[in-house]
Amino acid sequence: ALEDAKRDADLHHAACNVVKKPGNIYYLYERESGQRYFSILSPKDWGKSCPHEFIAAYKLQHDMSWTPFGEIEKRDAEINIIDKLLNDQIALPSSDEPNFRGLTY
Repeated sequence: ALEDAKRDADLHHAACNVVKKPGNIYYLYERESGQRYFSILSPKDWGKSCPHEFIAAYKLQHDMSWTPFGEIEKRDAEINIIDKLLNDQIALPSSDEPNFRGLTY
């Protein structure tokens, strides 16, 4: 978790000429100078004219953390489970009285 936080902080310092929006995938490149920057263009979009070295792709999550491209499906599944649990819990009816229906001795 500490390594993820450091990675996320480093990625937030990468240059980017667009407003980063949660839910989108961004592609990290490195210039010859060593400067890293995010682009909305993938290496496939660039084709053979890609101007700099491709480093990795990440999805910006709604909590502003970054998920590596290869882990997006797993992370999205985890988030969906958490959302479902939270929504199901919120949907429970409120009651001032304990509910003992269905309990047997």
